[in-house]
Amino acid sequence: MAIIKSLEKDTNKNIQRLTSKTAVTAADFNADEEYFSIWSYKNGDVARERGCPQNMQFDKEVATILRDALNEFLSNA
Repeated sequence: MAIIKSLEKDTNKNIQRLTSKTAVTAADFNADEEYFSIWSYKNGDVARERGCPQNMQFDKEVATILRDALNEFLSNA
């Protein structure tokens, strides 16, 4: 589990899009008083049987940055 303490927008990186619409990656999230957590699973593991190779936790300060970035993204949709 990685606790994300710095989250910054990087306009120099390109978003890599999947070429296949059939690829499915499952993810879970939960929160407690201190952290918001996201767990993602390997591509195709929608039954969540092969573990969580990518795990992130955000404290409230960094979660606020993430929320603001998501709001900006959604407002441009």
